[in-house]
This record gives sequence, structure tokens and C-alpha cells, in this order.
Amino acid sequence: MHNRKLYCSTGTMVGRCNGYNYNYVVEYMPLFAEIIPIDGIELMMLPYYYDKLSEMADLFNRNGLKFPVIHAEKEIGTMISRSEGNDVSEAIELFKLNCEMGAMIGAEKMVLHLWGGAVSDSHVDDNIEVLADLMNIIKPYNIRLLIENIPCTTHSPLENWRKIYKYLPDIGFIFDTRFGAFHNQISEILSEPNIWNSAVVHMHISDYNGKIKEFTKLRPILHPEEGNIDFRAIRAGLDKVDYNGSITLESPVMSENGLDIEKLTKSLKFVRDVLIN
Repeated sequence: MHNRKLYCSTGTMVGRCNGYNYNYVVEYMPLFAEIIPIDGIELMMLPYYYDKLSEMADLFNRNGLKFPVIHAEKEIGTMISRSEGNDVSEAIELFKLNCEMGAMIGAEKMVLHLWGGAVSDSHVDDNIEVLADLMNIIKPYNIRLLIENIPCTTHSPLENWRKIYKYLPDIGFIFDTRFGAFHNQISEILSEPNIWNSAVVHMHISDYNGKIKEFTKLRPILHPEEGNIDFRAIRAGLDKVDYNGSITLESPVMSENGLDIEKLTKSLKFVRDVLIN
């Protein structure tokens, strides 16, 4: 019997097209949660939020919303990779704000993009050195830091994971299915039992219909069964490694016309039925 948890990302319903309206999280999450039970919410941090952190945390806490996971702002990894001027020091300051927000909403895990942008993972050893500092910063917050298998231009996510794990064995990882398909590494990643047994504790679910490293196919972000990923094969792989971590749906349902709650509940049901139950 597995004990996997189902979460929904705020990125499914909050974005540029609706003015980053985080009130939607309070308004809609309870509605579809009544239809498809979820175990929590993953907060996607956005630059728009930094002057509203206390206000947001108070709103979420007053409404009894649970955020076991916070996804750190993606620009942090881009700045660490670019490493020009004050990039790294500014990235560290942003990381601290993300840690503070995580603590305010009770997060237990934080997803981090360790590299990004045009430079991507071309100097990944330098990124790993910064990661050691980030690990020290987050430790007092009792939040586990998780490195995502995001797209690479020089190496591959699994190569980078192996290097990180060797250097920082206390690190955690988060496996994203879309990015796994992008690098054609789903089967290979699922065949790393040592990493799964001790480090992979979270997953992101969305689909992909492109070729290997076809960057133009990374968006729009597809819902399960809209692309080519075999989620039933992933389920078999998860069972084989006895995965008991959490799983977040990331596929968005927002548009200028509002939110497609029916589509969101359908995708959450798919994840629960195929990957959890």
C-alpha cells in the first residue's frame, strides 16, 4: 500500500492573463477539492508577490489552506547561472524571501530551479557551489530543498542530479514528467533506485508532445493525455521503486475568459486514478 499525496499548483489558475490574482486560490481550490479530494496546494512563487507576502500568507492561513510545498521563483536559478554583477547575491536574497514565505504558509518542501536561462547548466559546478550556501540558508526553516530536473543545454538533468547527489547527499529531488520526456529520460530516471529511495520525494505532472530537446514544445503546458507521455508506465515505475512521495498537477486552466475548473478536476482525477490509487 502506497501513501502518495496529491497536490495542485497555484500555477494552474494564477498567471499573467488574470493579473496574478492569488485570490482565485482561496475562491476556487475548495470548490474542486470537494469533487476531487486533494491533500494540499503547491504555491508557485512569482515576482509579483514579493511586496505582498505577509498579506498573502495571512489570507491563505485564515482560510485554512494547506501548502506543503512552495515552488521558489524560477528566476533564482537563471540569475545563479548568469552570474553577472550582483546576480548571485541578489538570487540569494530572493531565495531568503522564498524561505520566509514558505515558513509563513507552513511549507515542508521547496522546489528549486538550480539553473536556467541562456547559460542554463553550462557551469553547473558553480551552481552546485551556490547550492551548498542555499542549503545552509534554508536549514533553520525546516524546509527540505528539492532540485528539479529542468531542461539543460549542456548536460542532462540526470547527469546533474548525480553530480549534486554526490556532492550534497542530503539534497532532495523533484521529478517533472514533462521535463523527463523533453530529455527522453523518464525510464532512465525511474531506473535510479538509489536516488529514488533517498532523495526523490516530490513530482510534477504535465504532458509533452515534442521531440527530444524541442524547446518550442515546452509550452503551452499540456494536461495529462494531451501529449505522448505514458503515465501508466510511470505508475509501474513508481510502484517498482516504492515511491511514497507527493505529486502535484501543474497543467494550467486559466485564460482571459476565466478558469476551466471542469478540466482541472478531470486532470486531478486522472492523476489520482492512474498514479495514486
